Amino acid sequence: MSIDLVLTPPSSQSIAKRALICAALAEGNTILEGSFHSQDMQVMVDALRRIGLKIKQDSKHGRIEIAGQGGIFPVDEEYIDVDNSILTANFLTAALAFSRGIYRINGDKRIQQYPMGDLIFSLNQLGADVSSENSYDTLPLLIEGIVGRSGRSPSSQRYGINAMMDNNIRYAALTGTATYLYASAILLASPLAAAESQVELHFVNHLCCNPYILMTLDVMREFGVDVPIRSHRDDTLLFSKGITYVIPRGIKYSPHEFKIESDASLANYAFAAAAIAGGSVTVRNLNDKSIQKELEFTHCMQRMGCKIEYVDQSVRITRQDPGLLRGISVDMEDLTDSIQTFATCALFATSPSRVTNISHVRHCEPGRIEKLCVELRKFGAKINEFEDGFLIAPPEEITPATIEADGDPRLAMSLGLIGLKVEGVQIDSADCVKRLWSNFFNEIGLDF
Repeated sequence: MSIDLVLTPPSSQSIAKRALICAALAEGNTILEGSFHSQDMQVMVDALRRIGLKIKQDSKHGRIEIAGQGGIFPVDEEYIDVDNSILTANFLTAALAFSRGIYRINGDKRIQQYPMGDLIFSLNQLGADVSSENSYDTLPLLIEGIVGRSGRSPSSQRYGINAMMDNNIRYAALTGTATYLYASAILLASPLAAAESQVELHFVNHLCCNPYILMTLDVMREFGVDVPIRSHRDDTLLFSKGITYVIPRGIKYSPHEFKIESDASLANYAFAAAAIAGGSVTVRNLNDKSIQKELEFTHCMQRMGCKIEYVDQSVRITRQDPGLLRGISVDMEDLTDSIQTFATCALFATSPSRVTNISHVRHCEPGRIEKLCVELRKFGAKINEFEDGFLIAPPEEITPATIEADGDPRLAMSLGLIGLKVEGVQIDSADCVKRLWSNFFNEIGLDF
């Protein structure tokens, strides 16, 4: 049975959480407008409240008002539980590192598997004092803020880091092949680090998931911080073939009123529903000028046989004949949040599909790709895994199965779409989708 839906997904968490950090580090009141009905968003709001920030939420009218404290938080000693939110863990760690106080950050068992070593080392390069409580450089982390401390931090000394160049410039050399989350976290917190001296962040090679870095810079610009970029092409330079972000000394965020668009990666689940079930899905509060790279997933749908339309600040995907989806090959380096969604669509295609250039995901999110392939095989898919991706051959007939999402909302939402065309599909932890989109399954007509 085809569908005909008009939906408004929650506002982009990627944008909203970046805006929350900028607002927290600004001096004065910021108002964010949008739809923020998700547990994951609430995790960051609650974390900011735990360090003393005053935040008013008006769910009915879609508003969050936060009173920024210029990066010096009222509560200067606190334990913070970030639950399963890796974005909150990265962003808050960097912000607290350049504030004042002593903090301990931890989360659930799943988030404790995420490597945080690149973030820890880079922050300590800038003079911070951040350490893991285990030998794996994962959560829990202990953070002692830089404000009010002179000289090198214990962590900087332990790693043999100088943290200062000539001319009183703090610098860090970061590898672009690591997760974009830690790079964004450091960029967002950099105005705090630049309170007493200029900060230079050197990315020494190719920067993975660069669109998310550009999103970070866009949000920072909204709050009055424009970060100059220098490119290096001289092979004689120490940081050749890379780029440098320069954060001037004394630059500060300004409070701001900011309307946040719908989350494109969440919208992609709705678009995939149209491709799988047939019919049409319109998503409000999105357009072709979006700063979210994940919206380019719609072009994947177009190549598979769907029609895209941009109408009145909305995006519509239509699929007249779901039985004729084409298999395609897609470079998904910049569409990492939609890998699972695309793979689910590929299950219904008439020919094999291939996902390439995602080797960085295996480093950033260990086990995520392997888990996806395990679950897809339950439905009869034949999958060949490669270092940088996988090839999926759809079965002649999809076998009903129980999805073991293990609390991963994106895995549950994507594979749950199979239930639109296949009876008997079950999910072991369907409630986990509330973290991202509380009533997602009900809105697309599924009962899990």
